[in-house]
Amino acid sequence: MPRKRKQPTTWLHRNARYIITGISAAGLLLAIGCMAKGNSALAASAYVKLGGLSLPLLGAIAYFLMGSLAIGPVVTKNKNLEGPTWLGLFIGSTAMTIFSGYLLYVMFGVLQEPCVPCLLSAGLALGLWIMTLLGNQWESLGQLLLPGIGVALAAIIATSGLYAYAQNPDTFTAGNPPPVVETESGTAEISLAKHLTAIGAKKYGAWWCPHCHAQQTLFGKQAFQYLTYVECDEEGIDPNPNACRTAGVQSYPTWEINGQTFAGVQSLQSLAAASGYTGPQDFANQSGH
Repeated sequence: MPRKRKQPTTWLHRNARYIITGISAAGLLLAIGCMAKGNSALAASAYVKLGGLSLPLLGAIAYFLMGSLAIGPVVTKNKNLEGPTWLGLFIGSTAMTIFSGYLLYVMFGVLQEPCVPCLLSAGLALGLWIMTLLGNQWESLGQLLLPGIGVALAAIIATSGLYAYAQNPDTFTAGNPPPVVETESGTAEISLAKHLTAIGAKKYGAWWCPHCHAQQTLFGKQAFQYLTYVECDEEGIDPNPNACRTAGVQSYPTWEINGQTFAGVQSLQSLAAASGYTGPQDFANQSGH
């Protein structure tokens, strides 16, 4: 039987692991920078919460693992790690690329707010996938078919679950849900909600409280998801009654803004003034105190 001819080694094949390590290092630094700067609208949304971990932290873990797989055989000079680590790089980069596609859909199709670091990270993830395909002398691309299909199905199922949970979290969560907010949010309401969260403001309430529902109605269903809400009733969804007691909450709703508390339904103009908000204030609903 004739011996199988060995494929020639190119510059790309010799340096692929170093390139992948460099891309992973850039992604890791980008994720660390996002963690230091604070969450974007995308990172703070329920569409990307996985096990309570933030999006930048998940990205940092993924890039660190990819870099370790790439440089591991080089550092240890263990040839036995070549095959398994290349397969791991393919699986990891495929999952990251699919997840990046999901993030782009949420960013532009749902939230309609671009995130530059997220776009850069998507490009890095795609670069990792391309380098994994081109940087190794695979015997045949057919050997990647089964693991590729497997990781693609797993990633699609995971992202579909995240999307379904974000669209209707009450279906997945034990406890009594509050009434559904049906009012629409404008740009001003969303901007105020993001500002309140950015300065650490919190809204304390209870799922059964009609005044809490009235406050949520002022913001609208789109804006309210950006607020930091603390459920005080133990029978509600994700309750934290200890936090309510620590804050001295005696009635619902209660706002905690810049060290001060405000009881009762607050107009959006009042919340803007109390929080130092200077953005657009053409609020659709003028009710409240």
